[in-house]
Amino acid sequence: MIGKALKNGSIMVLAMLLLLCWATVATAQSWWNDDWQYRRKISINTTASGADIKESLMDVPILIRLHMGNFDFSEAQAEGSDIRFVSSDGTRLLKHHVERYDMIDEMALIWVNLPRLSAQSDQESIWLYYGNEDAADVQDSKSTYDASTVAVFHLGEIEGSPQDASAHTQSVTFFAGGMGLPAVIGGGLTLNGAGDRMQIASSPSLNFSNGLTFSAWVRINQTQQQGYLFHAVGEAGELAVGMDGGRLYGRLATASDTAVETVAEKDLTMGQWHHVMVTAAPNQRLTLFMDGEALAHVDTPFSLPGFDKGYTVGASLDGSHGFAGDLDEVQLATVMRPAAWAKAGYASQGPDGMLYSFGEAETGGGGMPVFYLGTILKNITIDGWLVIGLMVILMAASWVIFLSKVFFLWTADKANKTFADAFKGMSDPVAAFDPENINGYENSSLFKVYAAGCREVIGDGGEASAGNRDGTVKAFKVALEEGFINESKRLNAYLVVLTMAITGGPFLGLLGTVWGVMNTFAAMAEAGEANIMAIAPGVASALSTTVFGLIVAIPALFAYNFLTARIKNITADLTVFIDHLSLKVEQQQEHPA
Repeated sequence: MIGKALKNGSIMVLAMLLLLCWATVATAQSWWNDDWQYRRKISINTTASGADIKESLMDVPILIRLHMGNFDFSEAQAEGSDIRFVSSDGTRLLKHHVERYDMIDEMALIWVNLPRLSAQSDQESIWLYYGNEDAADVQDSKSTYDASTVAVFHLGEIEGSPQDASAHTQSVTFFAGGMGLPAVIGGGLTLNGAGDRMQIASSPSLNFSNGLTFSAWVRINQTQQQGYLFHAVGEAGELAVGMDGGRLYGRLATASDTAVETVAEKDLTMGQWHHVMVTAAPNQRLTLFMDGEALAHVDTPFSLPGFDKGYTVGASLDGSHGFAGDLDEVQLATVMRPAAWAKAGYASQGPDGMLYSFGEAETGGGGMPVFYLGTILKNITIDGWLVIGLMVILMAASWVIFLSKVFFLWTADKANKTFADAFKGMSDPVAAFDPENINGYENSSLFKVYAAGCREVIGDGGEASAGNRDGTVKAFKVALEEGFINESKRLNAYLVVLTMAITGGPFLGLLGTVWGVMNTFAAMAEAGEANIMAIAPGVASALSTTVFGLIVAIPALFAYNFLTARIKNITADLTVFIDHLSLKVEQQQEHPA
């Protein structure tokens, strides 16, 4: 009873795990919408080999760069209106908006909101769908950013003033400078340091009492003399983010003459684009970042002042402290972003593209499913490979036995038919036996049984007298039975290897699965975090041993049934032949010539 219960329990666990695997794979492989003809997988890498992000983030806007090397513009609409970004499981449409889409130059800049960006993971991904000529444009810049992002200036406009792409649509009250010039992300802004600037009106949404983050891409071609990248002024104090010489600095001051300042210890490289980010929070610190790395910080042991007079990019509010250089992608947030945010911004927006990579284009929602064989093989653990190695040996042995048995039974069946035809023409079968000339019947099971009986009657000399035949019928039948048993053993030899593959393969696979699932849950407990993207590869690796066990067992089962059917036919022929031979010998005994 206990053994039966354990067996039934193991089968139930296996069934549940296989059902989970099927559901996970089916979900991952499902096509989001059959109206879209094409899709590409965008793999996210936050490990040391990618963006090296050590903290998980929520609602992160990343920049997706499309060009002729990773996207076929002829397969999408002229304005990219059919482009969609979908979660890895195909169930969630991600918010996005297009900054630039150029079919002539075959390049596009698209901002996509990632609901979650996991730290130190290379298992996350999203899908890029395209190829639907009837699709409407659903891009939404205001939903691409979280509520804390209060200003986003892409600076790609050709004329007029820069426009805020965030949900708050901040108003630019004054602008002077060069627009639409090539920058790190599409078009950018060029300032001459002598009055060029962008002023943003004060508004209730620009409330930085809980924290502030300023970020932008900066390029300088000459050293600066206290040039401001960003200046916020109010009755209670001011914040200045600027360049002095070739170094970034930040200064926060209050009306009571309390001020803190920090300067980066590293110069910006002349003529190159750099991503800078400055964060501040009340009673915490003011921190400078460049290209995703924290360069300097200073404590801020006071509340952030209100900046109710306005905000200026590229100079101070009165036009002094002009910055001479290029700017792109200016963003403001009302929280102090973590260091990982600077990493994500630099890695996704920069030209190196360290955060993500594109997979091959896939066609049609009704096409063949996607199989992740490479990912599965990469994630199989050492203990899983040991189990698979045992099953490979078992599978190889079963196939060797099967192929050799097929050849053996084919030659035996062919020789049996030849001998059966010759036997029908024998009037005295015993007298016809010639031990020196077996006439090519070496592989015939019928002949081997026939020869065993004849040798019992006439011996090895080849001659039999009537006296020898008298009283030997019983011995003759015993010899036939012995020959039949020996041939049955020869026909069924080594079939036990196939039965071992049939029964042992699934149980070895189940062992690997249970052990792998144990390892997965142990790793989750050690890491203290669980998400589907983290555990799915481990579960897929564990279940791969069960799949391999079935790959071993199923062909072995078919082979075993095929061989036993052929052996039963030959065994039946042997039984009939023995009866006919015994009858003829008895007739010869009763009516000798």
